[in-house]
Amino acid sequence: MPIDMTSRYQRNETALVPDRTGRLQLAIMHRRPVDQRLRVSDYRWRSDDRPDDVSSRYYGSESSWWMVAEANPQIMDWTQVPAGQQIMVPRGVA
Repeated sequence: MPIDMTSRYQRNETALVPDRTGRLQLAIMHRRPVDQRLRVSDYRWRSDDRPDDVSSRYYGSESSWWMVAEANPQIMDWTQVPAGQQIMVPRGVA
């Protein structure tokens, strides 16, 4: 099972690992964090915004919303972002 290119796990590898009963199951292997600097664009949130709409505008894909979410870990509930709050939209690794 390949990982979709729009998935937040697209850079991860998969492996067969035993489950509780000993049967092998395909699993996504987590990567160790690495230091990196992201180039970001600042974006001022509007009252009718949603993360999937913002990612569609910046990346051309609604399913890449997780990139915006990961760049803004201080936002726990994306349905409660106040209008006018500045968020960061990643543009690539510097």
